Amino acid sequence: MVSVDGIHHVTAFADDPQENYDFFVDVLGLRFVKRTVRFDVPEKIYHLYYADGMGTPGTVVTYFPMTNMEMERGLVGKGQMSSTGLTIPEGSVDYWTGRFEEHDVDYEISERFGETAIGFTDPDGVPYELVTGESDIDPWDGGDVPTEHGIRGMHSVTVHSNDPAGTFDVLETMGWERVGRADHPQAGDRVRYEAPVSTPRANKVDVLIRPNAPQGVMGIGTYLHVAFRVENEWEQKELSDRLRDNGYITTSKKDRDYFQSRYITEPGGAIFEYATNGPGFELDEEPEAFGSELRVPAWLDVDIERIEAMLPELNTR
Repeated sequence: MVSVDGIHHVTAFADDPQENYDFFVDVLGLRFVKRTVRFDVPEKIYHLYYADGMGTPGTVVTYFPMTNMEMERGLVGKGQMSSTGLTIPEGSVDYWTGRFEEHDVDYEISERFGETAIGFTDPDGVPYELVTGESDIDPWDGGDVPTEHGIRGMHSVTVHSNDPAGTFDVLETMGWERVGRADHPQAGDRVRYEAPVSTPRANKVDVLIRPNAPQGVMGIGTYLHVAFRVENEWEQKELSDRLRDNGYITTSKKDRDYFQSRYITEPGGAIFEYATNGPGFELDEEPEAFGSELRVPAWLDVDIERIEAMLPELNTR
């Protein structure tokens, strides 16, 4: 059976690209691996990618900064992906709480599934957690976060479902296994699923159950989707066929240049993407130059200099 090996990336909406860049690079210590555009409106919106040193699937966080295109502030709530967990080593909690205090980042510590989670938001209010756990990823060593405390890719995502049973069914159709439940009288109940592989990276989904919580509204400060990783286009099509056989509507293949994608909206309201592992970010840049220039796929057939002049200023380091 085709294997959905884990999470590939997450995508969210931001406002100011410089503020977004400064937070993920200077505070979280991730590498800026790609500066491209939203392909349907290239003259208005960047697509910014942050990750480990190589942009490995399972480490990637991407953003659409909406400065040049009107979008209201969103509301994180039911019917959306509602948080991303980023892996930190055991013993790094004190380092990160101290770093957040130095950078005036509000945080909250919680315990569940035998893990410590430091909850916080980015400058636009998109929720994240730093979660203690294992990973096969080496942290990016080009910033000022010591490597022994650096972020080691993604740990998990949380889906705040309108229809938990429907979300469970999609995850189980993907081959994922229910492995635990954590109940909390105020924060809601969580049911955890894990990918059917042993790789300790980006392999968990928590389904959050809070029936009386407000409905989410997509906008600045919310997630657009979570993407799961499949090996290649053949496996992607096989998965799409399996989902369709189980009554779900999947899109046709979409060319995202660095990977190929298909999408569904799962019954709980979140958008699930299925992205191939390749061809990857070395398609148009050598690793040492990642993020240094605006990159646009050749098939888009646009004037890069004209587009760059229309986009907001973004100073990278």
